[in-house]
Formats: sequence, structure tokens, C-alpha cells
Amino acid sequence: MAELATLEEVGREVKALRAEIEKPNPDQEKIVRINQFLDGAEEKINQPITRAQQQLVSQEAEIKEFKELLEKSGASAAEQKARVDALEIELARTAAAAAVTDYHDGPEYKALDAFVRGGRGSLDVEQKALLRTDTAGDGGVLVTSEMNTEITKMIVEIDGIRSIARVRTTGSKTLEIPVRTGIPTATYEGEVEAGGESTSSYGLETVTPFRQTFVVPISRDMLQDAAFNMEAEIMTDAGEAFAFGEGNGFVVGSGHKQPEGFAANAVLQAAARETAASGVLDPEAIILLTGDLKVGYNPVYVMNRTTLALIRTFRGDAASAGDAAGQFLWMPGMSGAVASTINGYPYILAPSMPDVAGSAYAMAFGDFRRGYTIVDRTGLTVIRDEFTLADQGIVKFTLLRYNTGRVTLTEPIKLLKIKA
Repeated sequence: MAELATLEEVGREVKALRAEIEKPNPDQEKIVRINQFLDGAEEKINQPITRAQQQLVSQEAEIKEFKELLEKSGASAAEQKARVDALEIELARTAAAAAVTDYHDGPEYKALDAFVRGGRGSLDVEQKALLRTDTAGDGGVLVTSEMNTEITKMIVEIDGIRSIARVRTTGSKTLEIPVRTGIPTATYEGEVEAGGESTSSYGLETVTPFRQTFVVPISRDMLQDAAFNMEAEIMTDAGEAFAFGEGNGFVVGSGHKQPEGFAANAVLQAAARETAASGVLDPEAIILLTGDLKVGYNPVYVMNRTTLALIRTFRGDAASAGDAAGQFLWMPGMSGAVASTINGYPYILAPSMPDVAGSAYAMAFGDFRRGYTIVDRTGLTVIRDEFTLADQGIVKFTLLRYNTGRVTLTEPIKLLKIKA
């Protein structure tokens, strides 16, 4: 056959051969002629495959011969590998010539194939640029992120006045606190003399809690789609906000529509001890402050952390503090329930106390359980408003509570003022 038979011709001849064989008396000459045609067609069809196979055998032999030649010439392993890799690539291309062409011929598929076959080192500069996570279009969108299950939060410093003050609860608008303002006097008399009469005097301190409000507007999308329980987060944040607000009020509040802070009380400020030097806190003043309080109270020092850090550097000496050993005023607790002390007395930290500066009331010393009263009105109100801003898809959470604090007895509390 001079020309390659078409598939249609081959199919037609195969059909004719089957029909002739199935006849009761087949024509043998026709069968021989059809077989000759099919043998010629098969030879023509197999010629390209045969040539490719011969070429593969020839190139494999060439690779083997080239390896031996490189080994004899002393070429480096890297050079050998590079040349062999080049020949093997050419061999692979030849073998693929008889196969169906893969439509995955884009640069990204070629880069991926090279990476899988030989690792990142087999990629050229352009291919390396195709596979990266820092650019969305070059594959970065395929790299998913992971969110931590806990929100990292800053510390909220809270004044711990509740731990040392007297706390009362009321279910009404106001709470009246009876206070003894004067004590009776006992006298001595002669055998037949009459004794003098004396009675205690009393007064009332009326305390009215003020409303403390916390409002958070949040979108419905945030409530539904956030990775965290946002309602629980709002309640946690509200607790911190309430604690910070009331603690600050107990220390420096003005008393007008808010708690009265003991450090802002006019009577306590008027009776405050003043340091000897302007703008300086000295150890002598800290020690002498304890003498301004009557014996029988259970006092504590109150200051902020920066003042405490300064006090921890103070030493007493024989001239000023009567301590020949020069021990620190601040002493660490030894073990168990024994707390750290200043000048032998316990202390607490109140972040809202003023820093050491001219005219600042930087320290307090006293029995706050007798002198300062905190009043809480029972109940906490939580309002979830889904209607006011519904057209904007916003839910407003409002939390309300009532409390206050005030100095109910000035005698048990003393302030230390830094001289201007």
C-alpha cells in the first residue's frame, strides 16, 4: 500500500472479513486479499511507534555511554547530574510524542510539576515567583489562616477599696446610716456628791446610690458571624467597666452624681499631714502618719503602684526613724497569710491614688471599714434593644446598676499630702 489506510477503510475491511468467515462456503481468495490489506495497514500504523521505540532504546544507550564517559573524565557529580537530567528530559519528551497532549500546559502547572519532581531547587526564578503566599494572586488565597480561641486583652487596673471598706446593700432609693457623734463622759465624785449626767449623741448619714450605665451598640452581623460569643464578651467587658468606674469614684470621686472619694473629701484634706520637702515623699512622713490615728483602729496604707515602688527604696536610720540597722520600710511577707508590710502595717494598691507630686494627696492611712461605706442597690438591669436601631441592623445592650460610696466617719482615715 502506497498510502496509509484510513480508519474508515480498515473498519470496512474488518467488517467484510467477518461477514466472509461467517458464510457456509467462504471465498478463500477474498479472505487472503483482505488479510493482506489489513497487514499492510497495521504495518503503516505501527511505523511511528516502532521508530519512537527504537529512538528510546538508542537514547537510553546514549545516556549510559555518556555516564561512563563523564565518570572517566572526572566530571563533578553536579555536572553529571545536570547533563543526565537534560538527557532524561529529552527522553521524556520523545516518549510523550506518541501520547495524547495534556492540556495543562500553563506556567503554574509546569512550575508545580517541576516542584513535585525535584523540589524547590528545580524551579527557575520565574517559576519560584509563581508559588508564594504573600501575594493573593500568586497562590496566597489558597493559604487559610487560623484564629486563636482566646482574645488577648490589656489589664484593667481596679481600685480594691471594696476589700477594706464597709459594704451595705439596700433595696430602696436611699440608706440611712446612724453615726455616733459624741460619747458620754464618766466623772468622779465625793462620798455624798451627785454624779453628773452624760449621754451619747447621734446623727444620720443619708446615702443615695447613683446609676452607673454601660451601653454597647453592636451590629447583628457581628453577633451572628463573629468567631466568639459576643454577648458573653459584652458582659465581661461590662463587669470590668463597672469595677473600674466605681473604684475610681471611691478614691477620687467628687460626690456629685457619683461616689465621694476619700482622697477628695474636704474634711480629710484639711486635716492631712504634709511632707517636709516640696514635691518629695520622705520616709519620716510615712512613719509619722501612723501617729495621727487613734489606737484601736485596724489601719492599712493605701497608695498606687508607683508610690509603692518609691517606698520600697526607703530605709530607716538612727537619726530619723530610730532604726540603727537601716532596714527597709517595706518588708516582704515571710510565709502563709503574713502579707507584705510598710512600717509594720499592711497596704493595698489603688491605681486611682495620685502620683507623688506637689499638692497631691499621695497616701492614705486608716481603718476604712469604720470610715468609708459602700452602698449597693440590689439588682442589675440588662436591656437588649433590638428595635430602636433595627433599620440599621444594630442591637443596643444597656446595663444598669446603682451604687455609691462616701466617707461616713472622718476620724479613722488620714491623708498624706505632698508639700507644694
